[in-house]
Amino acid sequence: MRIINSIVAGIVAVLVVLFAVSNRAGVVVEVWPFPYRLALPLYALILLAVLLGFIAGIVGGWMMGGEKRKEHRRLKKQVRAMEQSLAERNDMRG
Repeated sequence: MRIINSIVAGIVAVLVVLFAVSNRAGVVVEVWPFPYRLALPLYALILLAVLLGFIAGIVGGWMMGGEKRKEHRRLKKQVRAMEQSLAERNDMRG
């Protein structure tokens, strides 16, 4: 599995480098309500957008998993209480 991950990561890295080398032209980014302009190479702008999307996806996934994490903590606490109860019963018998 590690070798497959390494191969895929290598292919993605090569594609990113080829993309960056092929798209070095500068672009000016301007967002309407703000008076600022930002001059970046096209590849940097696109990679920045991909990075921001990735981070937004991670944050969204983490927020959506809140209920699952809460349930997991509750069940973990319940298991600990049951194990402790079982240990106490075994001590009484022993």
